[in-house]
This record gives sequence, structure tokens and C-alpha cells, in this order.
Amino acid sequence: MTIVSTIAGTTTRVGTATDTLDSRVLADIYRMHGRSVHKYLRTLTNGDAHLAEDILQETFLRAWRTPRLAHRPEAARPWLVTVARNLVVDRVRHRNRRPQEAGDAALAHLPTARCEISRVVDSITLAEAMAKLTPNRREVVVHMYLHGRSPDEVSAVLGIPVGTVKSRVHSALRSLRSHLAASDLCLAA
Repeated sequence: MTIVSTIAGTTTRVGTATDTLDSRVLADIYRMHGRSVHKYLRTLTNGDAHLAEDILQETFLRAWRTPRLAHRPEAARPWLVTVARNLVVDRVRHRNRRPQEAGDAALAHLPTARCEISRVVDSITLAEAMAKLTPNRREVVVHMYLHGRSPDEVSAVLGIPVGTVKSRVHSALRSLRSHLAASDLCLAA
């Protein structure tokens, strides 16, 4: 059943599955309120013009689906502002529910594939550099970096003061850096 009503020279279909505003009424509502709703949306979206336009478009799509706005088009602004604000809130909620996207910046931290020959050469070079360390320095480096112990734990295991552990690690790392820099070993990958 379709009921056609004429209000202020506009025709609105009521009772059909496609209850929509007449295109002239929608154009009038847009002409009267579009600019101010867009300005309001720009403030809600922190100046993002594209997002404000998208939400303005969705707001007027919903207005088109609301034939009761044809009764008083000049008074549609509060309804439009409420719908626009609710759409912004919905977008924020939707964005907060989604996991944050990683972006391209994380790609720089991914290791690149290396051939086995390079790994073998790097292992041999590192073993040679470790062999050049004094036994005391080598022992501290092994405990801290291979066993993952803190300076306090290494101190307790080896029975030496924490300051001595830190001093030996510092001088061992300095020696390793100089030897590895001379052999062009890249430990980052």
C-alpha cells in the first residue's frame, strides 16, 4: 500500500519499501544546511576535509531515507547535526576496535634473507674474535650475552664484584667491535 502526500508542493511516498525524500526536497535541505553541517564536521574531524565530506555524504544519504524531513526542511539542521555527530562517534568506535595497522615503517626492521655461506663466514669471524679475548673477558661475555644473565647474576656466579663484571664486559665489547669492524662483519642481520 502506498500513500502519497503533498506537503509544500513536494511529493513524498509513505508506506513503501523505498521511503525516500524527493530529490528537490533533498536539494533544498542540502542548500539550507549542507555548508553549516560540513563546517561542524570539519571541527569534529580535526580539520580532515575528506573525512568530513564522507560523513556529510552519509548524513545526507540518511536524510534522503527519512521522508519526515520534508514536513519542515528549514528545521532539519538539528537532526542532521545529530546524525553527523553519531556517524563520527561510530567511526571512532570502529577504528578503536580494529587492531592498529603496522604500516611500512615496520618493514625496515624485518631481517633480510641471508645465504648460509655468509652465516658460516660470520660465525667463524666471531669465533676468531672471541678467541682473541682474555679468558676472564670471554667468560663474562659468554655469561651475559649467551646465557642472558645480568651483571649482578654474573657477579654471583663468578664470585667477582659487579664493577669488575661491568669493566670486563666494556673492554671485551670494545675489543670485539674493533676486531669485527676490521673484518667487515655485519651482526645486525
